[in-house]
Amino acid sequence: MERCSIIVHSVNGNSYIIATVLQELLTERGVDARLYRVEDPDAHIWANKSDAANDFYEDIQALPIANESTLLKSKMVILGCPTTFGNVSAELKAFMDSTYELAENRSMEGRYFACFTSCDHSVAEGAFCIDSMVHYAQTLGLVHIPLGMHRNLAWANQPVSGIVHLAGKDNTIRPSQQLGDILAAYADTLASHMK
Repeated sequence: MERCSIIVHSVNGNSYIIATVLQELLTERGVDARLYRVEDPDAHIWANKSDAANDFYEDIQALPIANESTLLKSKMVILGCPTTFGNVSAELKAFMDSTYELAENRSMEGRYFACFTSCDHSVAEGAFCIDSMVHYAQTLGLVHIPLGMHRNLAWANQPVSGIVHLAGKDNTIRPSQQLGDILAAYADTLASHMK
């Protein structure tokens, strides 16, 4: 069975929640979905300052750290992180930068890609973050699998490129069942490419 690696950076736990739900949904659909994190040397500081960050700190820290080898073993890569000023978090950007050699040698070309983000209040801001991840994927030669349009989920107000969760000013609004329905639809699409 070919591997799908879900690589997440999560501070307040929202991106982690999305990643674990997506992993579970993909596993139910027969995909070998594995969860990884990127390095975040400041995670303990956030966990001491915020209850929301502390809620999932130990679970996130228990995940294996993704590296270039993680990507090379994957038929599909899914990235997720908080949106910071309309872009990916610094920690995910550092991970992306560390894989530049894979863009030069084209060793990831033709594999699949998907993405999601959690941001304060603006789907548009989250869409900018998703655009950054998609651009990264295209640089590596990955084939982006968008969320696309879903008539039965039209009320969800999601960009077609990926999934945006709105966490509120304090990042305490956790992903809901509504987002779960969207994730299930995305999982169906993603799993179909892994067969």
